[in-house]
Amino acid sequence: MKLFFTHTRIAILLFCGVLAGVIVKPVAAADEGYKTADHSLTDALANGDKKAVASLLNDNFQWVEWNGKVHTKAQILEDLAPLAANNEGALDVRTTDILGQVERVIGLHHDMRFAHLWAKGPAGWQAFAFLDIPLPKQRGEDTETPRPPRNPDADCENPCRTLPYKPENAAQQGAMDAWFHLKNDEWHPNPEDWDAHSDEIHETITPGGDLPKLQHVAELAKSRKLYGEKGADPGQPVMSMHMYDFGGNVVIQECLQGPKGATKPVTWIMRVFVNRGDGWKIALSAQTGIKES
Repeated sequence: MKLFFTHTRIAILLFCGVLAGVIVKPVAAADEGYKTADHSLTDALANGDKKAVASLLNDNFQWVEWNGKVHTKAQILEDLAPLAANNEGALDVRTTDILGQVERVIGLHHDMRFAHLWAKGPAGWQAFAFLDIPLPKQRGEDTETPRPPRNPDADCENPCRTLPYKPENAAQQGAMDAWFHLKNDEWHPNPEDWDAHSDEIHETITPGGDLPKLQHVAELAKSRKLYGEKGADPGQPVMSMHMYDFGGNVVIQECLQGPKGATKPVTWIMRVFVNRGDGWKIALSAQTGIKES
């Protein structure tokens, strides 16, 4: 009898474990390959091993500081110390696997937030982009009410209808089409359509704060209610853009944006788009301002 109850208890625990895996866990945990690569990069930076660091950074890797200063792979390999110091002391780290192709890593360090992207390619898992974002300043004003548009009659050619980039394949075209939906849904607030083109894990991270998907949709709904179809100002035009696709179902977009008519960009932004079989959707938008040096 004791053996029967023991086996029954084990079966129930296993069954509950399966249910927990299906119901409680909405997104995949960090890929083991990514974890190994991440630990290896930390060790290589600490040990000053340039050869190992080179193998763990994608050729298009960029580290963008909180002030918009960009460090390329080549620049980092000339002097590992700055990135090694920056890569220490991470807190409140959240990792999200995106279809086994890209790992999204969000956390805090050095009194800043950070968003890291790792990508899986022919060379295995490599760091693709590291972005530091200032913590938002404390504001006393009511931030629950969307601001009215400064110029409700302004047009939005770029970035709502055209962009200075030609997609190289169907994946990039799909991500760009999703982008146009999102920008138009922000320009003329359409919370339902914006919701349909944003992934369940999406977050927007800016120097002004963090905006999860549901809060973003709620703000668009408020803007629509308060100000109608012209409830927001057009987004900053894109001055330059690059897109990179992984596995045919994940695209990373990097942009420099600035006010209309500007000669220099004021914002560095990276975005992630994913297609889980139900169309292309945004899964991350993270940005920082570019400060004059």
